[in-house]
Amino acid sequence: MFIQLEAFCVQPLTGREFCAGRPLVCTQPSRWQLQAFSRRQLSVRTGSTLRMSSAGGTVAADIDYRSVPDVLKEILRRKQQEVASLKAEVAQAGAEHPLQRRLDAAAAGQIPKSRQFSSAIRKPKGSISVIAEIKRRSPSSGLIAEIPDVRQLSDLYYNGGAAAISVLTDAAFDGTLDDLQTVVKHQQKFRGRYPGPCPVLRKDFIIDEIQIAEAAERGAAAVLLIVAAIGEAGLRKLLEATHRHGLEALVEIHDEEELEIAKAAGAEIIGTNARDLRTFNVDLNRCFELIGRYPPNVIPVAESGIHDVMDAWRLRDAGYSSILVGEALIRAAESSKLPSNAYQSSFNEAYGLLRAFTSKGSTKFGPISTTRIFGKGEGAKESLGYLEM
Repeated sequence: MFIQLEAFCVQPLTGREFCAGRPLVCTQPSRWQLQAFSRRQLSVRTGSTLRMSSAGGTVAADIDYRSVPDVLKEILRRKQQEVASLKAEVAQAGAEHPLQRRLDAAAAGQIPKSRQFSSAIRKPKGSISVIAEIKRRSPSSGLIAEIPDVRQLSDLYYNGGAAAISVLTDAAFDGTLDDLQTVVKHQQKFRGRYPGPCPVLRKDFIIDEIQIAEAAERGAAAVLLIVAAIGEAGLRKLLEATHRHGLEALVEIHDEEELEIAKAAGAEIIGTNARDLRTFNVDLNRCFELIGRYPPNVIPVAESGIHDVMDAWRLRDAGYSSILVGEALIRAAESSKLPSNAYQSSFNEAYGLLRAFTSKGSTKFGPISTTRIFGKGEGAKESLGYLEM
């Protein structure tokens, strides 16, 4: 199969091209951006035709981008380059490359499926779980925090009661696959404790099976699949690929049409993103408008725009089983760090937010002043969890 990449100049990423109306400007590219740029330059020639190995399975060229929003198109063009570079690297190494071995094992049906992620985030009606996100940049807010050591933040999230951890691995937002692998490995120290290590979601713009293989190789339990990015046919193919690799998928939708596509494809975990990928504007009302159309057998997740306890409780009361929260937690964690630059769980605002998010608080009476700091709102003692027989 041949993929013709559109000719355009490859430059160090600044983030400007990804934020229409509100550009992100990095006057000095980070080391992660420079590494990603250098890697792409080695094997991607703009305007050239690259031969792709069929072992990669579902390929980026199978996806029709004509109906994709303009801002998202820029991201997906970059992802096409990254995928082409990675496939060239795997093809050059041959059958002994770890990703090729994993692709072969998945094609042979040798990888059992895990339900670790869905088991962790599924909650009964009236309860809610938190998928706590690690990300350095936001498409709407720019730099959030440097986060030099993701292990500390993953500790804070676990101790605060997060059900799972999402790690943004896109280089344009200063994310890396090393962050993902580090969090996965660090969480293993909680093995043997209840509730055990947090399963980890790879959050990225997934357009090809080889990216799913990457996630599995680094220890992820789930990947994010964005309907707006891959369309109906792409979703079906990548869902199948995800299951072949033993992972689960959080399928992200933004409107009723995309929800119907996710349902028809058999998605088991569907997330409504309050962020419009056409503009990157955030409107939490989108989540409330769509929850009534979720089928009962699906785990509903609310993403983006969740800033305080009342947002979480309103989403819980509306019927969401889980919320994905990043910026609010990271800003809270950063604002209450110790002078040593460490996150001390019991006195950190992010710890308090996590405990409060999952408490049985009432939207009628609202959180009291100690909820944000210590997670002691109305019925906060119930955040210890529940027994499933």
